[in-house]
Amino acid sequence: MKNTKELHALVTAVYCINKTNGNEDKNITNLCRYIFLRCINGNPNMLDILCSGKTKEELLPYLMQILEEETKYKKFMEKQAHE
Repeated sequence: MKNTKELHALVTAVYCINKTNGNEDKNITNLCRYIFLRCINGNPNMLDILCSGKTKEELLPYLMQILEEETKYKKFMEKQAHE
């Protein structure tokens, strides 16, 4: 797998977005939790606390900052916009 160093930030963003606005998909939550616990040696419990009661709009600036600092997601999206 290439770019595995980006995996933690990407799964964090998906997990947090999924936990907002009361629209949680349990399958996505379970898959992300599995990735955190089994693949990247992370712990999603703190994310549960941080995301609790937050809307997507409240979390998105923080998540975008993480993605910008730890991945090439922004560059990818800019490239996609020009295609």
